[in-house]
Amino acid sequence: MTDTGTSNDRFNTMSCLLAALKEAQDTVRAYDSKAQIVGVGFIFSIGVITNFGAMIPSEWEIGALGLILGWTLAIGPIVLFGMVLYPSRSIAPALGPRVDAVKHTYYLRGQDRNLDTYLSDIDSCNWKEEFGCEIMKVSGLRDLKRQRFMRALYAAGLSYLVVIVLQVSRLLGMGELSWLYQ
Repeated sequence: MTDTGTSNDRFNTMSCLLAALKEAQDTVRAYDSKAQIVGVGFIFSIGVITNFGAMIPSEWEIGALGLILGWTLAIGPIVLFGMVLYPSRSIAPALGPRVDAVKHTYYLRGQDRNLDTYLSDIDSCNWKEEFGCEIMKVSGLRDLKRQRFMRALYAAGLSYLVVIVLQVSRLLGMGELSWLYQ
């Protein structure tokens, strides 16, 4: 009876570990999708805002500082949304020296292995460690993508704020912002 309980415990442990790994992987993919969608949405919205701003009458000509600010506001968030897509396993936080003992049978590194060596590693691996290592690696990657996604959202929000301030100042004919224009 004890053997059955141990077998059930192992099955339950592996099921939980696989579920945790799937959730972490799904979240990483979701951040990639969100960054792509929001990045494209930002690009379209900047186009609409710029066209709307162009309809506001003004005699101001854009200066060099205005051009740099415009490019930073329009392109900066796009780059930041792209940076969400960039992090890979190599950038994920290091897990320490204990990871070297893991056989990496679940996620193959770029190691040169033949089939016999790989099958032998599968037979002798500790799946709990394998999945634990993978979960920690993917979770670190997930957290990094979330930080970058939030940074890009804040930059996009700041861009919108600056654009509306500039457009309102043009509409009201405020000369206080003339340092942006010549």
